[in-house]
Amino acid sequence: MPRRIPVILWILLLGWPLLLQAQSQRPAPTPTVFANPALVQRYQATITPEELAAHLFIVASDYFEGRETTTRGQKLAAYYLASQYRKLGLKPAGTLQPDHPYAPEAYFQPFTVYGQRLQEAQLIALQGSDTLTVLSFGPDQADPNGYLWLGARPESAGSLVFGGYGIADSTLGYDDYAALAADSIELTGRWLMILADEPMANDSTSLLTPNGQPSRWTTQPFLKLRQALQAGVAGVLLVGDRSPRTTESLAERATRAALRVRTRVGRLSLTPPQSRGFQLPPIWVISSRMADALLAPSGYTIAELQQQIDKSRQPVVFAVPEVTIHGQLIQETYQAQTENVLAYIEGADSLLKDEVVVLSAHYDHVGIDPTAEGDGIYNGADDDGTGTVALLEIAEAFMQAVRDGYRPRRSILFLHVSGEEKGLLGSAYYTDHEPVFPLEQTVTNLNIDMIGRHDPSREGDSNYVYIIGSHLISQELHEINLRVNEITGTHLVLDERFNSKDDPNRFYARSDHWNFGKHGIPFIFFFTGTHEDYHGVDDEPHKIDYNRMARIVRLIFGTAWQVANQDNRPPVTGTGFN
Repeated sequence: MPRRIPVILWILLLGWPLLLQAQSQRPAPTPTVFANPALVQRYQATITPEELAAHLFIVASDYFEGRETTTRGQKLAAYYLASQYRKLGLKPAGTLQPDHPYAPEAYFQPFTVYGQRLQEAQLIALQGSDTLTVLSFGPDQADPNGYLWLGARPESAGSLVFGGYGIADSTLGYDDYAALAADSIELTGRWLMILADEPMANDSTSLLTPNGQPSRWTTQPFLKLRQALQAGVAGVLLVGDRSPRTTESLAERATRAALRVRTRVGRLSLTPPQSRGFQLPPIWVISSRMADALLAPSGYTIAELQQQIDKSRQPVVFAVPEVTIHGQLIQETYQAQTENVLAYIEGADSLLKDEVVVLSAHYDHVGIDPTAEGDGIYNGADDDGTGTVALLEIAEAFMQAVRDGYRPRRSILFLHVSGEEKGLLGSAYYTDHEPVFPLEQTVTNLNIDMIGRHDPSREGDSNYVYIIGSHLISQELHEINLRVNEITGTHLVLDERFNSKDDPNRFYARSDHWNFGKHGIPFIFFFTGTHEDYHGVDDEPHKIDYNRMARIVRLIFGTAWQVANQDNRPPVTGTGFN
């Protein structure tokens, strides 16, 4: 932690030069108002764990049905947010023009999305010209040998490679991709077959980690998919019935997947399907029985390969001779409406009020699992109920300051976006299609996504927040955030663990700040890490660390306060993530 500098010294260092500059340009408000830590702390104190919890137990309740984009639950959440902003006295900044001036819809920015739902998926394996096996899946058909997990590419054909567990992790001393490279096995345009999880001694003990706990390659399976997609594969075959962590049969999972396909919203985009660029390759979960049929020309079975790898803890990889895989997807398309929610506080300075500080968070989540026994609602308390209610509390703190005579000099936009879980759609619509405030007048974006739980690698640590972006676009914005953390007494550890273009998790591109950053707008993404309930039905509001969350929200408020009130906007000094 940086050494603490006495408060009075900060007042002298920050307040005096700004005061001289302000006096030479405009009479009021004086910079000592916003350079005074005691004043910022007064309004930070209005942000409390109790009020954050009061909002979150509503936003992440079953009544909002998982807030999936375009569904009733998402729209109910939009009305709740609009009603709260109306109650607080913020101006609506939506683009919808309702008949009544007090209608909640005045806060809405509606936009059209184009959906795709699966009708049928087929997987055909050939050995030369002979058919080895065929697998079909759709909303009205389930095969015990597998199902389509993800994917949108209509046609995907290529030869087959066995890639072990699909792990690339030098820290664990195990890397299937390094073995593929050493054997000169190219993955681009090929289908990759990988095993679920990782080398295990039994159902719960990893052979790769020092403590025997399963690594992130097991607890966060999307890492495997991301690694495969970065290699340019035509498709992925995940052998899923040999996972020791699987508690139901593959046939049961296939049946559940078929029902989800029938009832879910599906993929969404801002553009019609035919005009899209990249489309996700098909990712299938298959049985050992089917995998054995595909591997037959190699002379191996899945059981033999898994036993060999687990025993040696060394990768086994190879190209399967003569086998080609053909994947076909047939999908239906439709249009639907969703909406962002926008509220703003107009700035007081006649020269600066046309500039805007944007605070953003997505309020959508992933909906309902209709196949679940018992609770099937993905409440999304941390993701991103925490960011959603944080914006409400920050808005309330600023409005209290306004009532006390301390209106910010720049305008502040509170932007709740929809469609983040579908591909950052709401923020992309705002920045690329209909920015209510011109992007050239947008001085900073502070984005909040998941600030309520603990990263498993930091369990029990209540004194950190990950900051992503900051000095990679604007060194001054980074320093403002550090300075506010110190002088206002939040004293969090501002961890830059993921603040890199080389971060394999790519968190810098996985939330709504990305759509501001790509336009060169300085941003900071505030985040506390994924956890075991990420995108799960157990992401519930009673699991949130509200005390730590309140400290993070106070920090974000203080940073927004400084940016909204200082004479000059944070300059762009870095290349960003583009």
